[in-house]
Amino acid sequence: MLAKKHLADNRKKHALTITSLTLTGILLIGLSSVLSSISAEEMSRSGFQRGQFIIQIRDEVLRNNSLEQMQTVNPFTKDLKDSLSGITGMEAITEYHYLPVSAEPGAEESDAAVVGFGREDMDLLQSCTAEGTLLEYDILTANDQIIIGRPDDLEKDLHIQAKTGQTITLKVFDGTAGYHRTFEIGAVLDQSKIGNHGDKIDMLMLPLDAMNDLASCDTTWQYTVRVLDGAEAQAEREIEQLLQNIPELSMTSLSAAVAQNENFIQGMKTVLMTAAAFIGCFAVMNLVNTILTGIITRQKEFALMRSVGMSRKQLSAMVRCESLITVITGLILSLIIGGAIGNILCSFLKKRLMSYLTYQFPIGIAVLYCVCVVCGTLVITGAALGYQNRASLIEQLHR
Repeated sequence: MLAKKHLADNRKKHALTITSLTLTGILLIGLSSVLSSISAEEMSRSGFQRGQFIIQIRDEVLRNNSLEQMQTVNPFTKDLKDSLSGITGMEAITEYHYLPVSAEPGAEESDAAVVGFGREDMDLLQSCTAEGTLLEYDILTANDQIIIGRPDDLEKDLHIQAKTGQTITLKVFDGTAGYHRTFEIGAVLDQSKIGNHGDKIDMLMLPLDAMNDLASCDTTWQYTVRVLDGAEAQAEREIEQLLQNIPELSMTSLSAAVAQNENFIQGMKTVLMTAAAFIGCFAVMNLVNTILTGIITRQKEFALMRSVGMSRKQLSAMVRCESLITVITGLILSLIIGGAIGNILCSFLKKRLMSYLTYQFPIGIAVLYCVCVVCGTLVITGAALGYQNRASLIEQLHR
């Protein structure tokens, strides 16, 4: 009762301490919720939807050669595909085809690419269209209709605002020459519906049959290789051995991406903990100030309580109770508000950017934070009371 009365009499000061603890907790718990909800494996799988290995032309090769130049002597040969088909645990090889283009009429080389899609991709494309839009592969092929998969990128990169039915003229580079071709826009996809399928949807898309009619060279850009679960390690060694004689190509594995993302997430957690610790210093200083001031300014009050029969143990229990009420109130608010904000952030990111997110409350970090704050409060309170008790009761009454 005495502890509650003191808190009520000094509610403004304790409210400030509770607020500082709550803000620190909200930052820590809210952002930790997002990081705890990111699985390195799920994050990596969003870029490996169709297999555990991606084989593509090296970046340094493309920096020195245009895509159309590489396609005239395309390293993705039939022999390579046949060899890959024989690796351990092979399930499927998915091909990606790029047709080099430019929106600039006088361009000497490509600065963009049209991505090919097959009949097997029609269900995915249909799911990303506006309501009422019906896509048919044969009609798109016969009419050389192009699909705009990422209209925002088209407007940003090529300064073209896409609308279904309008035409777009591109300079096509097929490896031997460049020529202009006018395409009708068959559909403009809704980017918000793409989800985890970004590897198959790009800015400009054309039926593969139509692309083959336009190009005189092999337009293969990438292989994605899927093998049986448990065969990844052996398959990776075999792929690396196959690529030793093809310096233009490189391989990225799901396992390597998982390891890289785990390091990234761990680094982000370290940054978060550092930022929370920095901000938490102000909360701790405020807490220490509240506890010490409450004890120092009340020495005479405590001495009077002792003189009318209150024991040191009872007095210590009362002061600790005051401190714990303040701290626990701040911690409860931190957990509730921080958890709610973390859930809201995860829901927003899941809809907009990271469809692989699954909300998880950061129990470990929350427990560690609560234990550190409560233990710190008890230690500070105990040290302050111990220092005060060095003085006799008469000395305390005369202070």
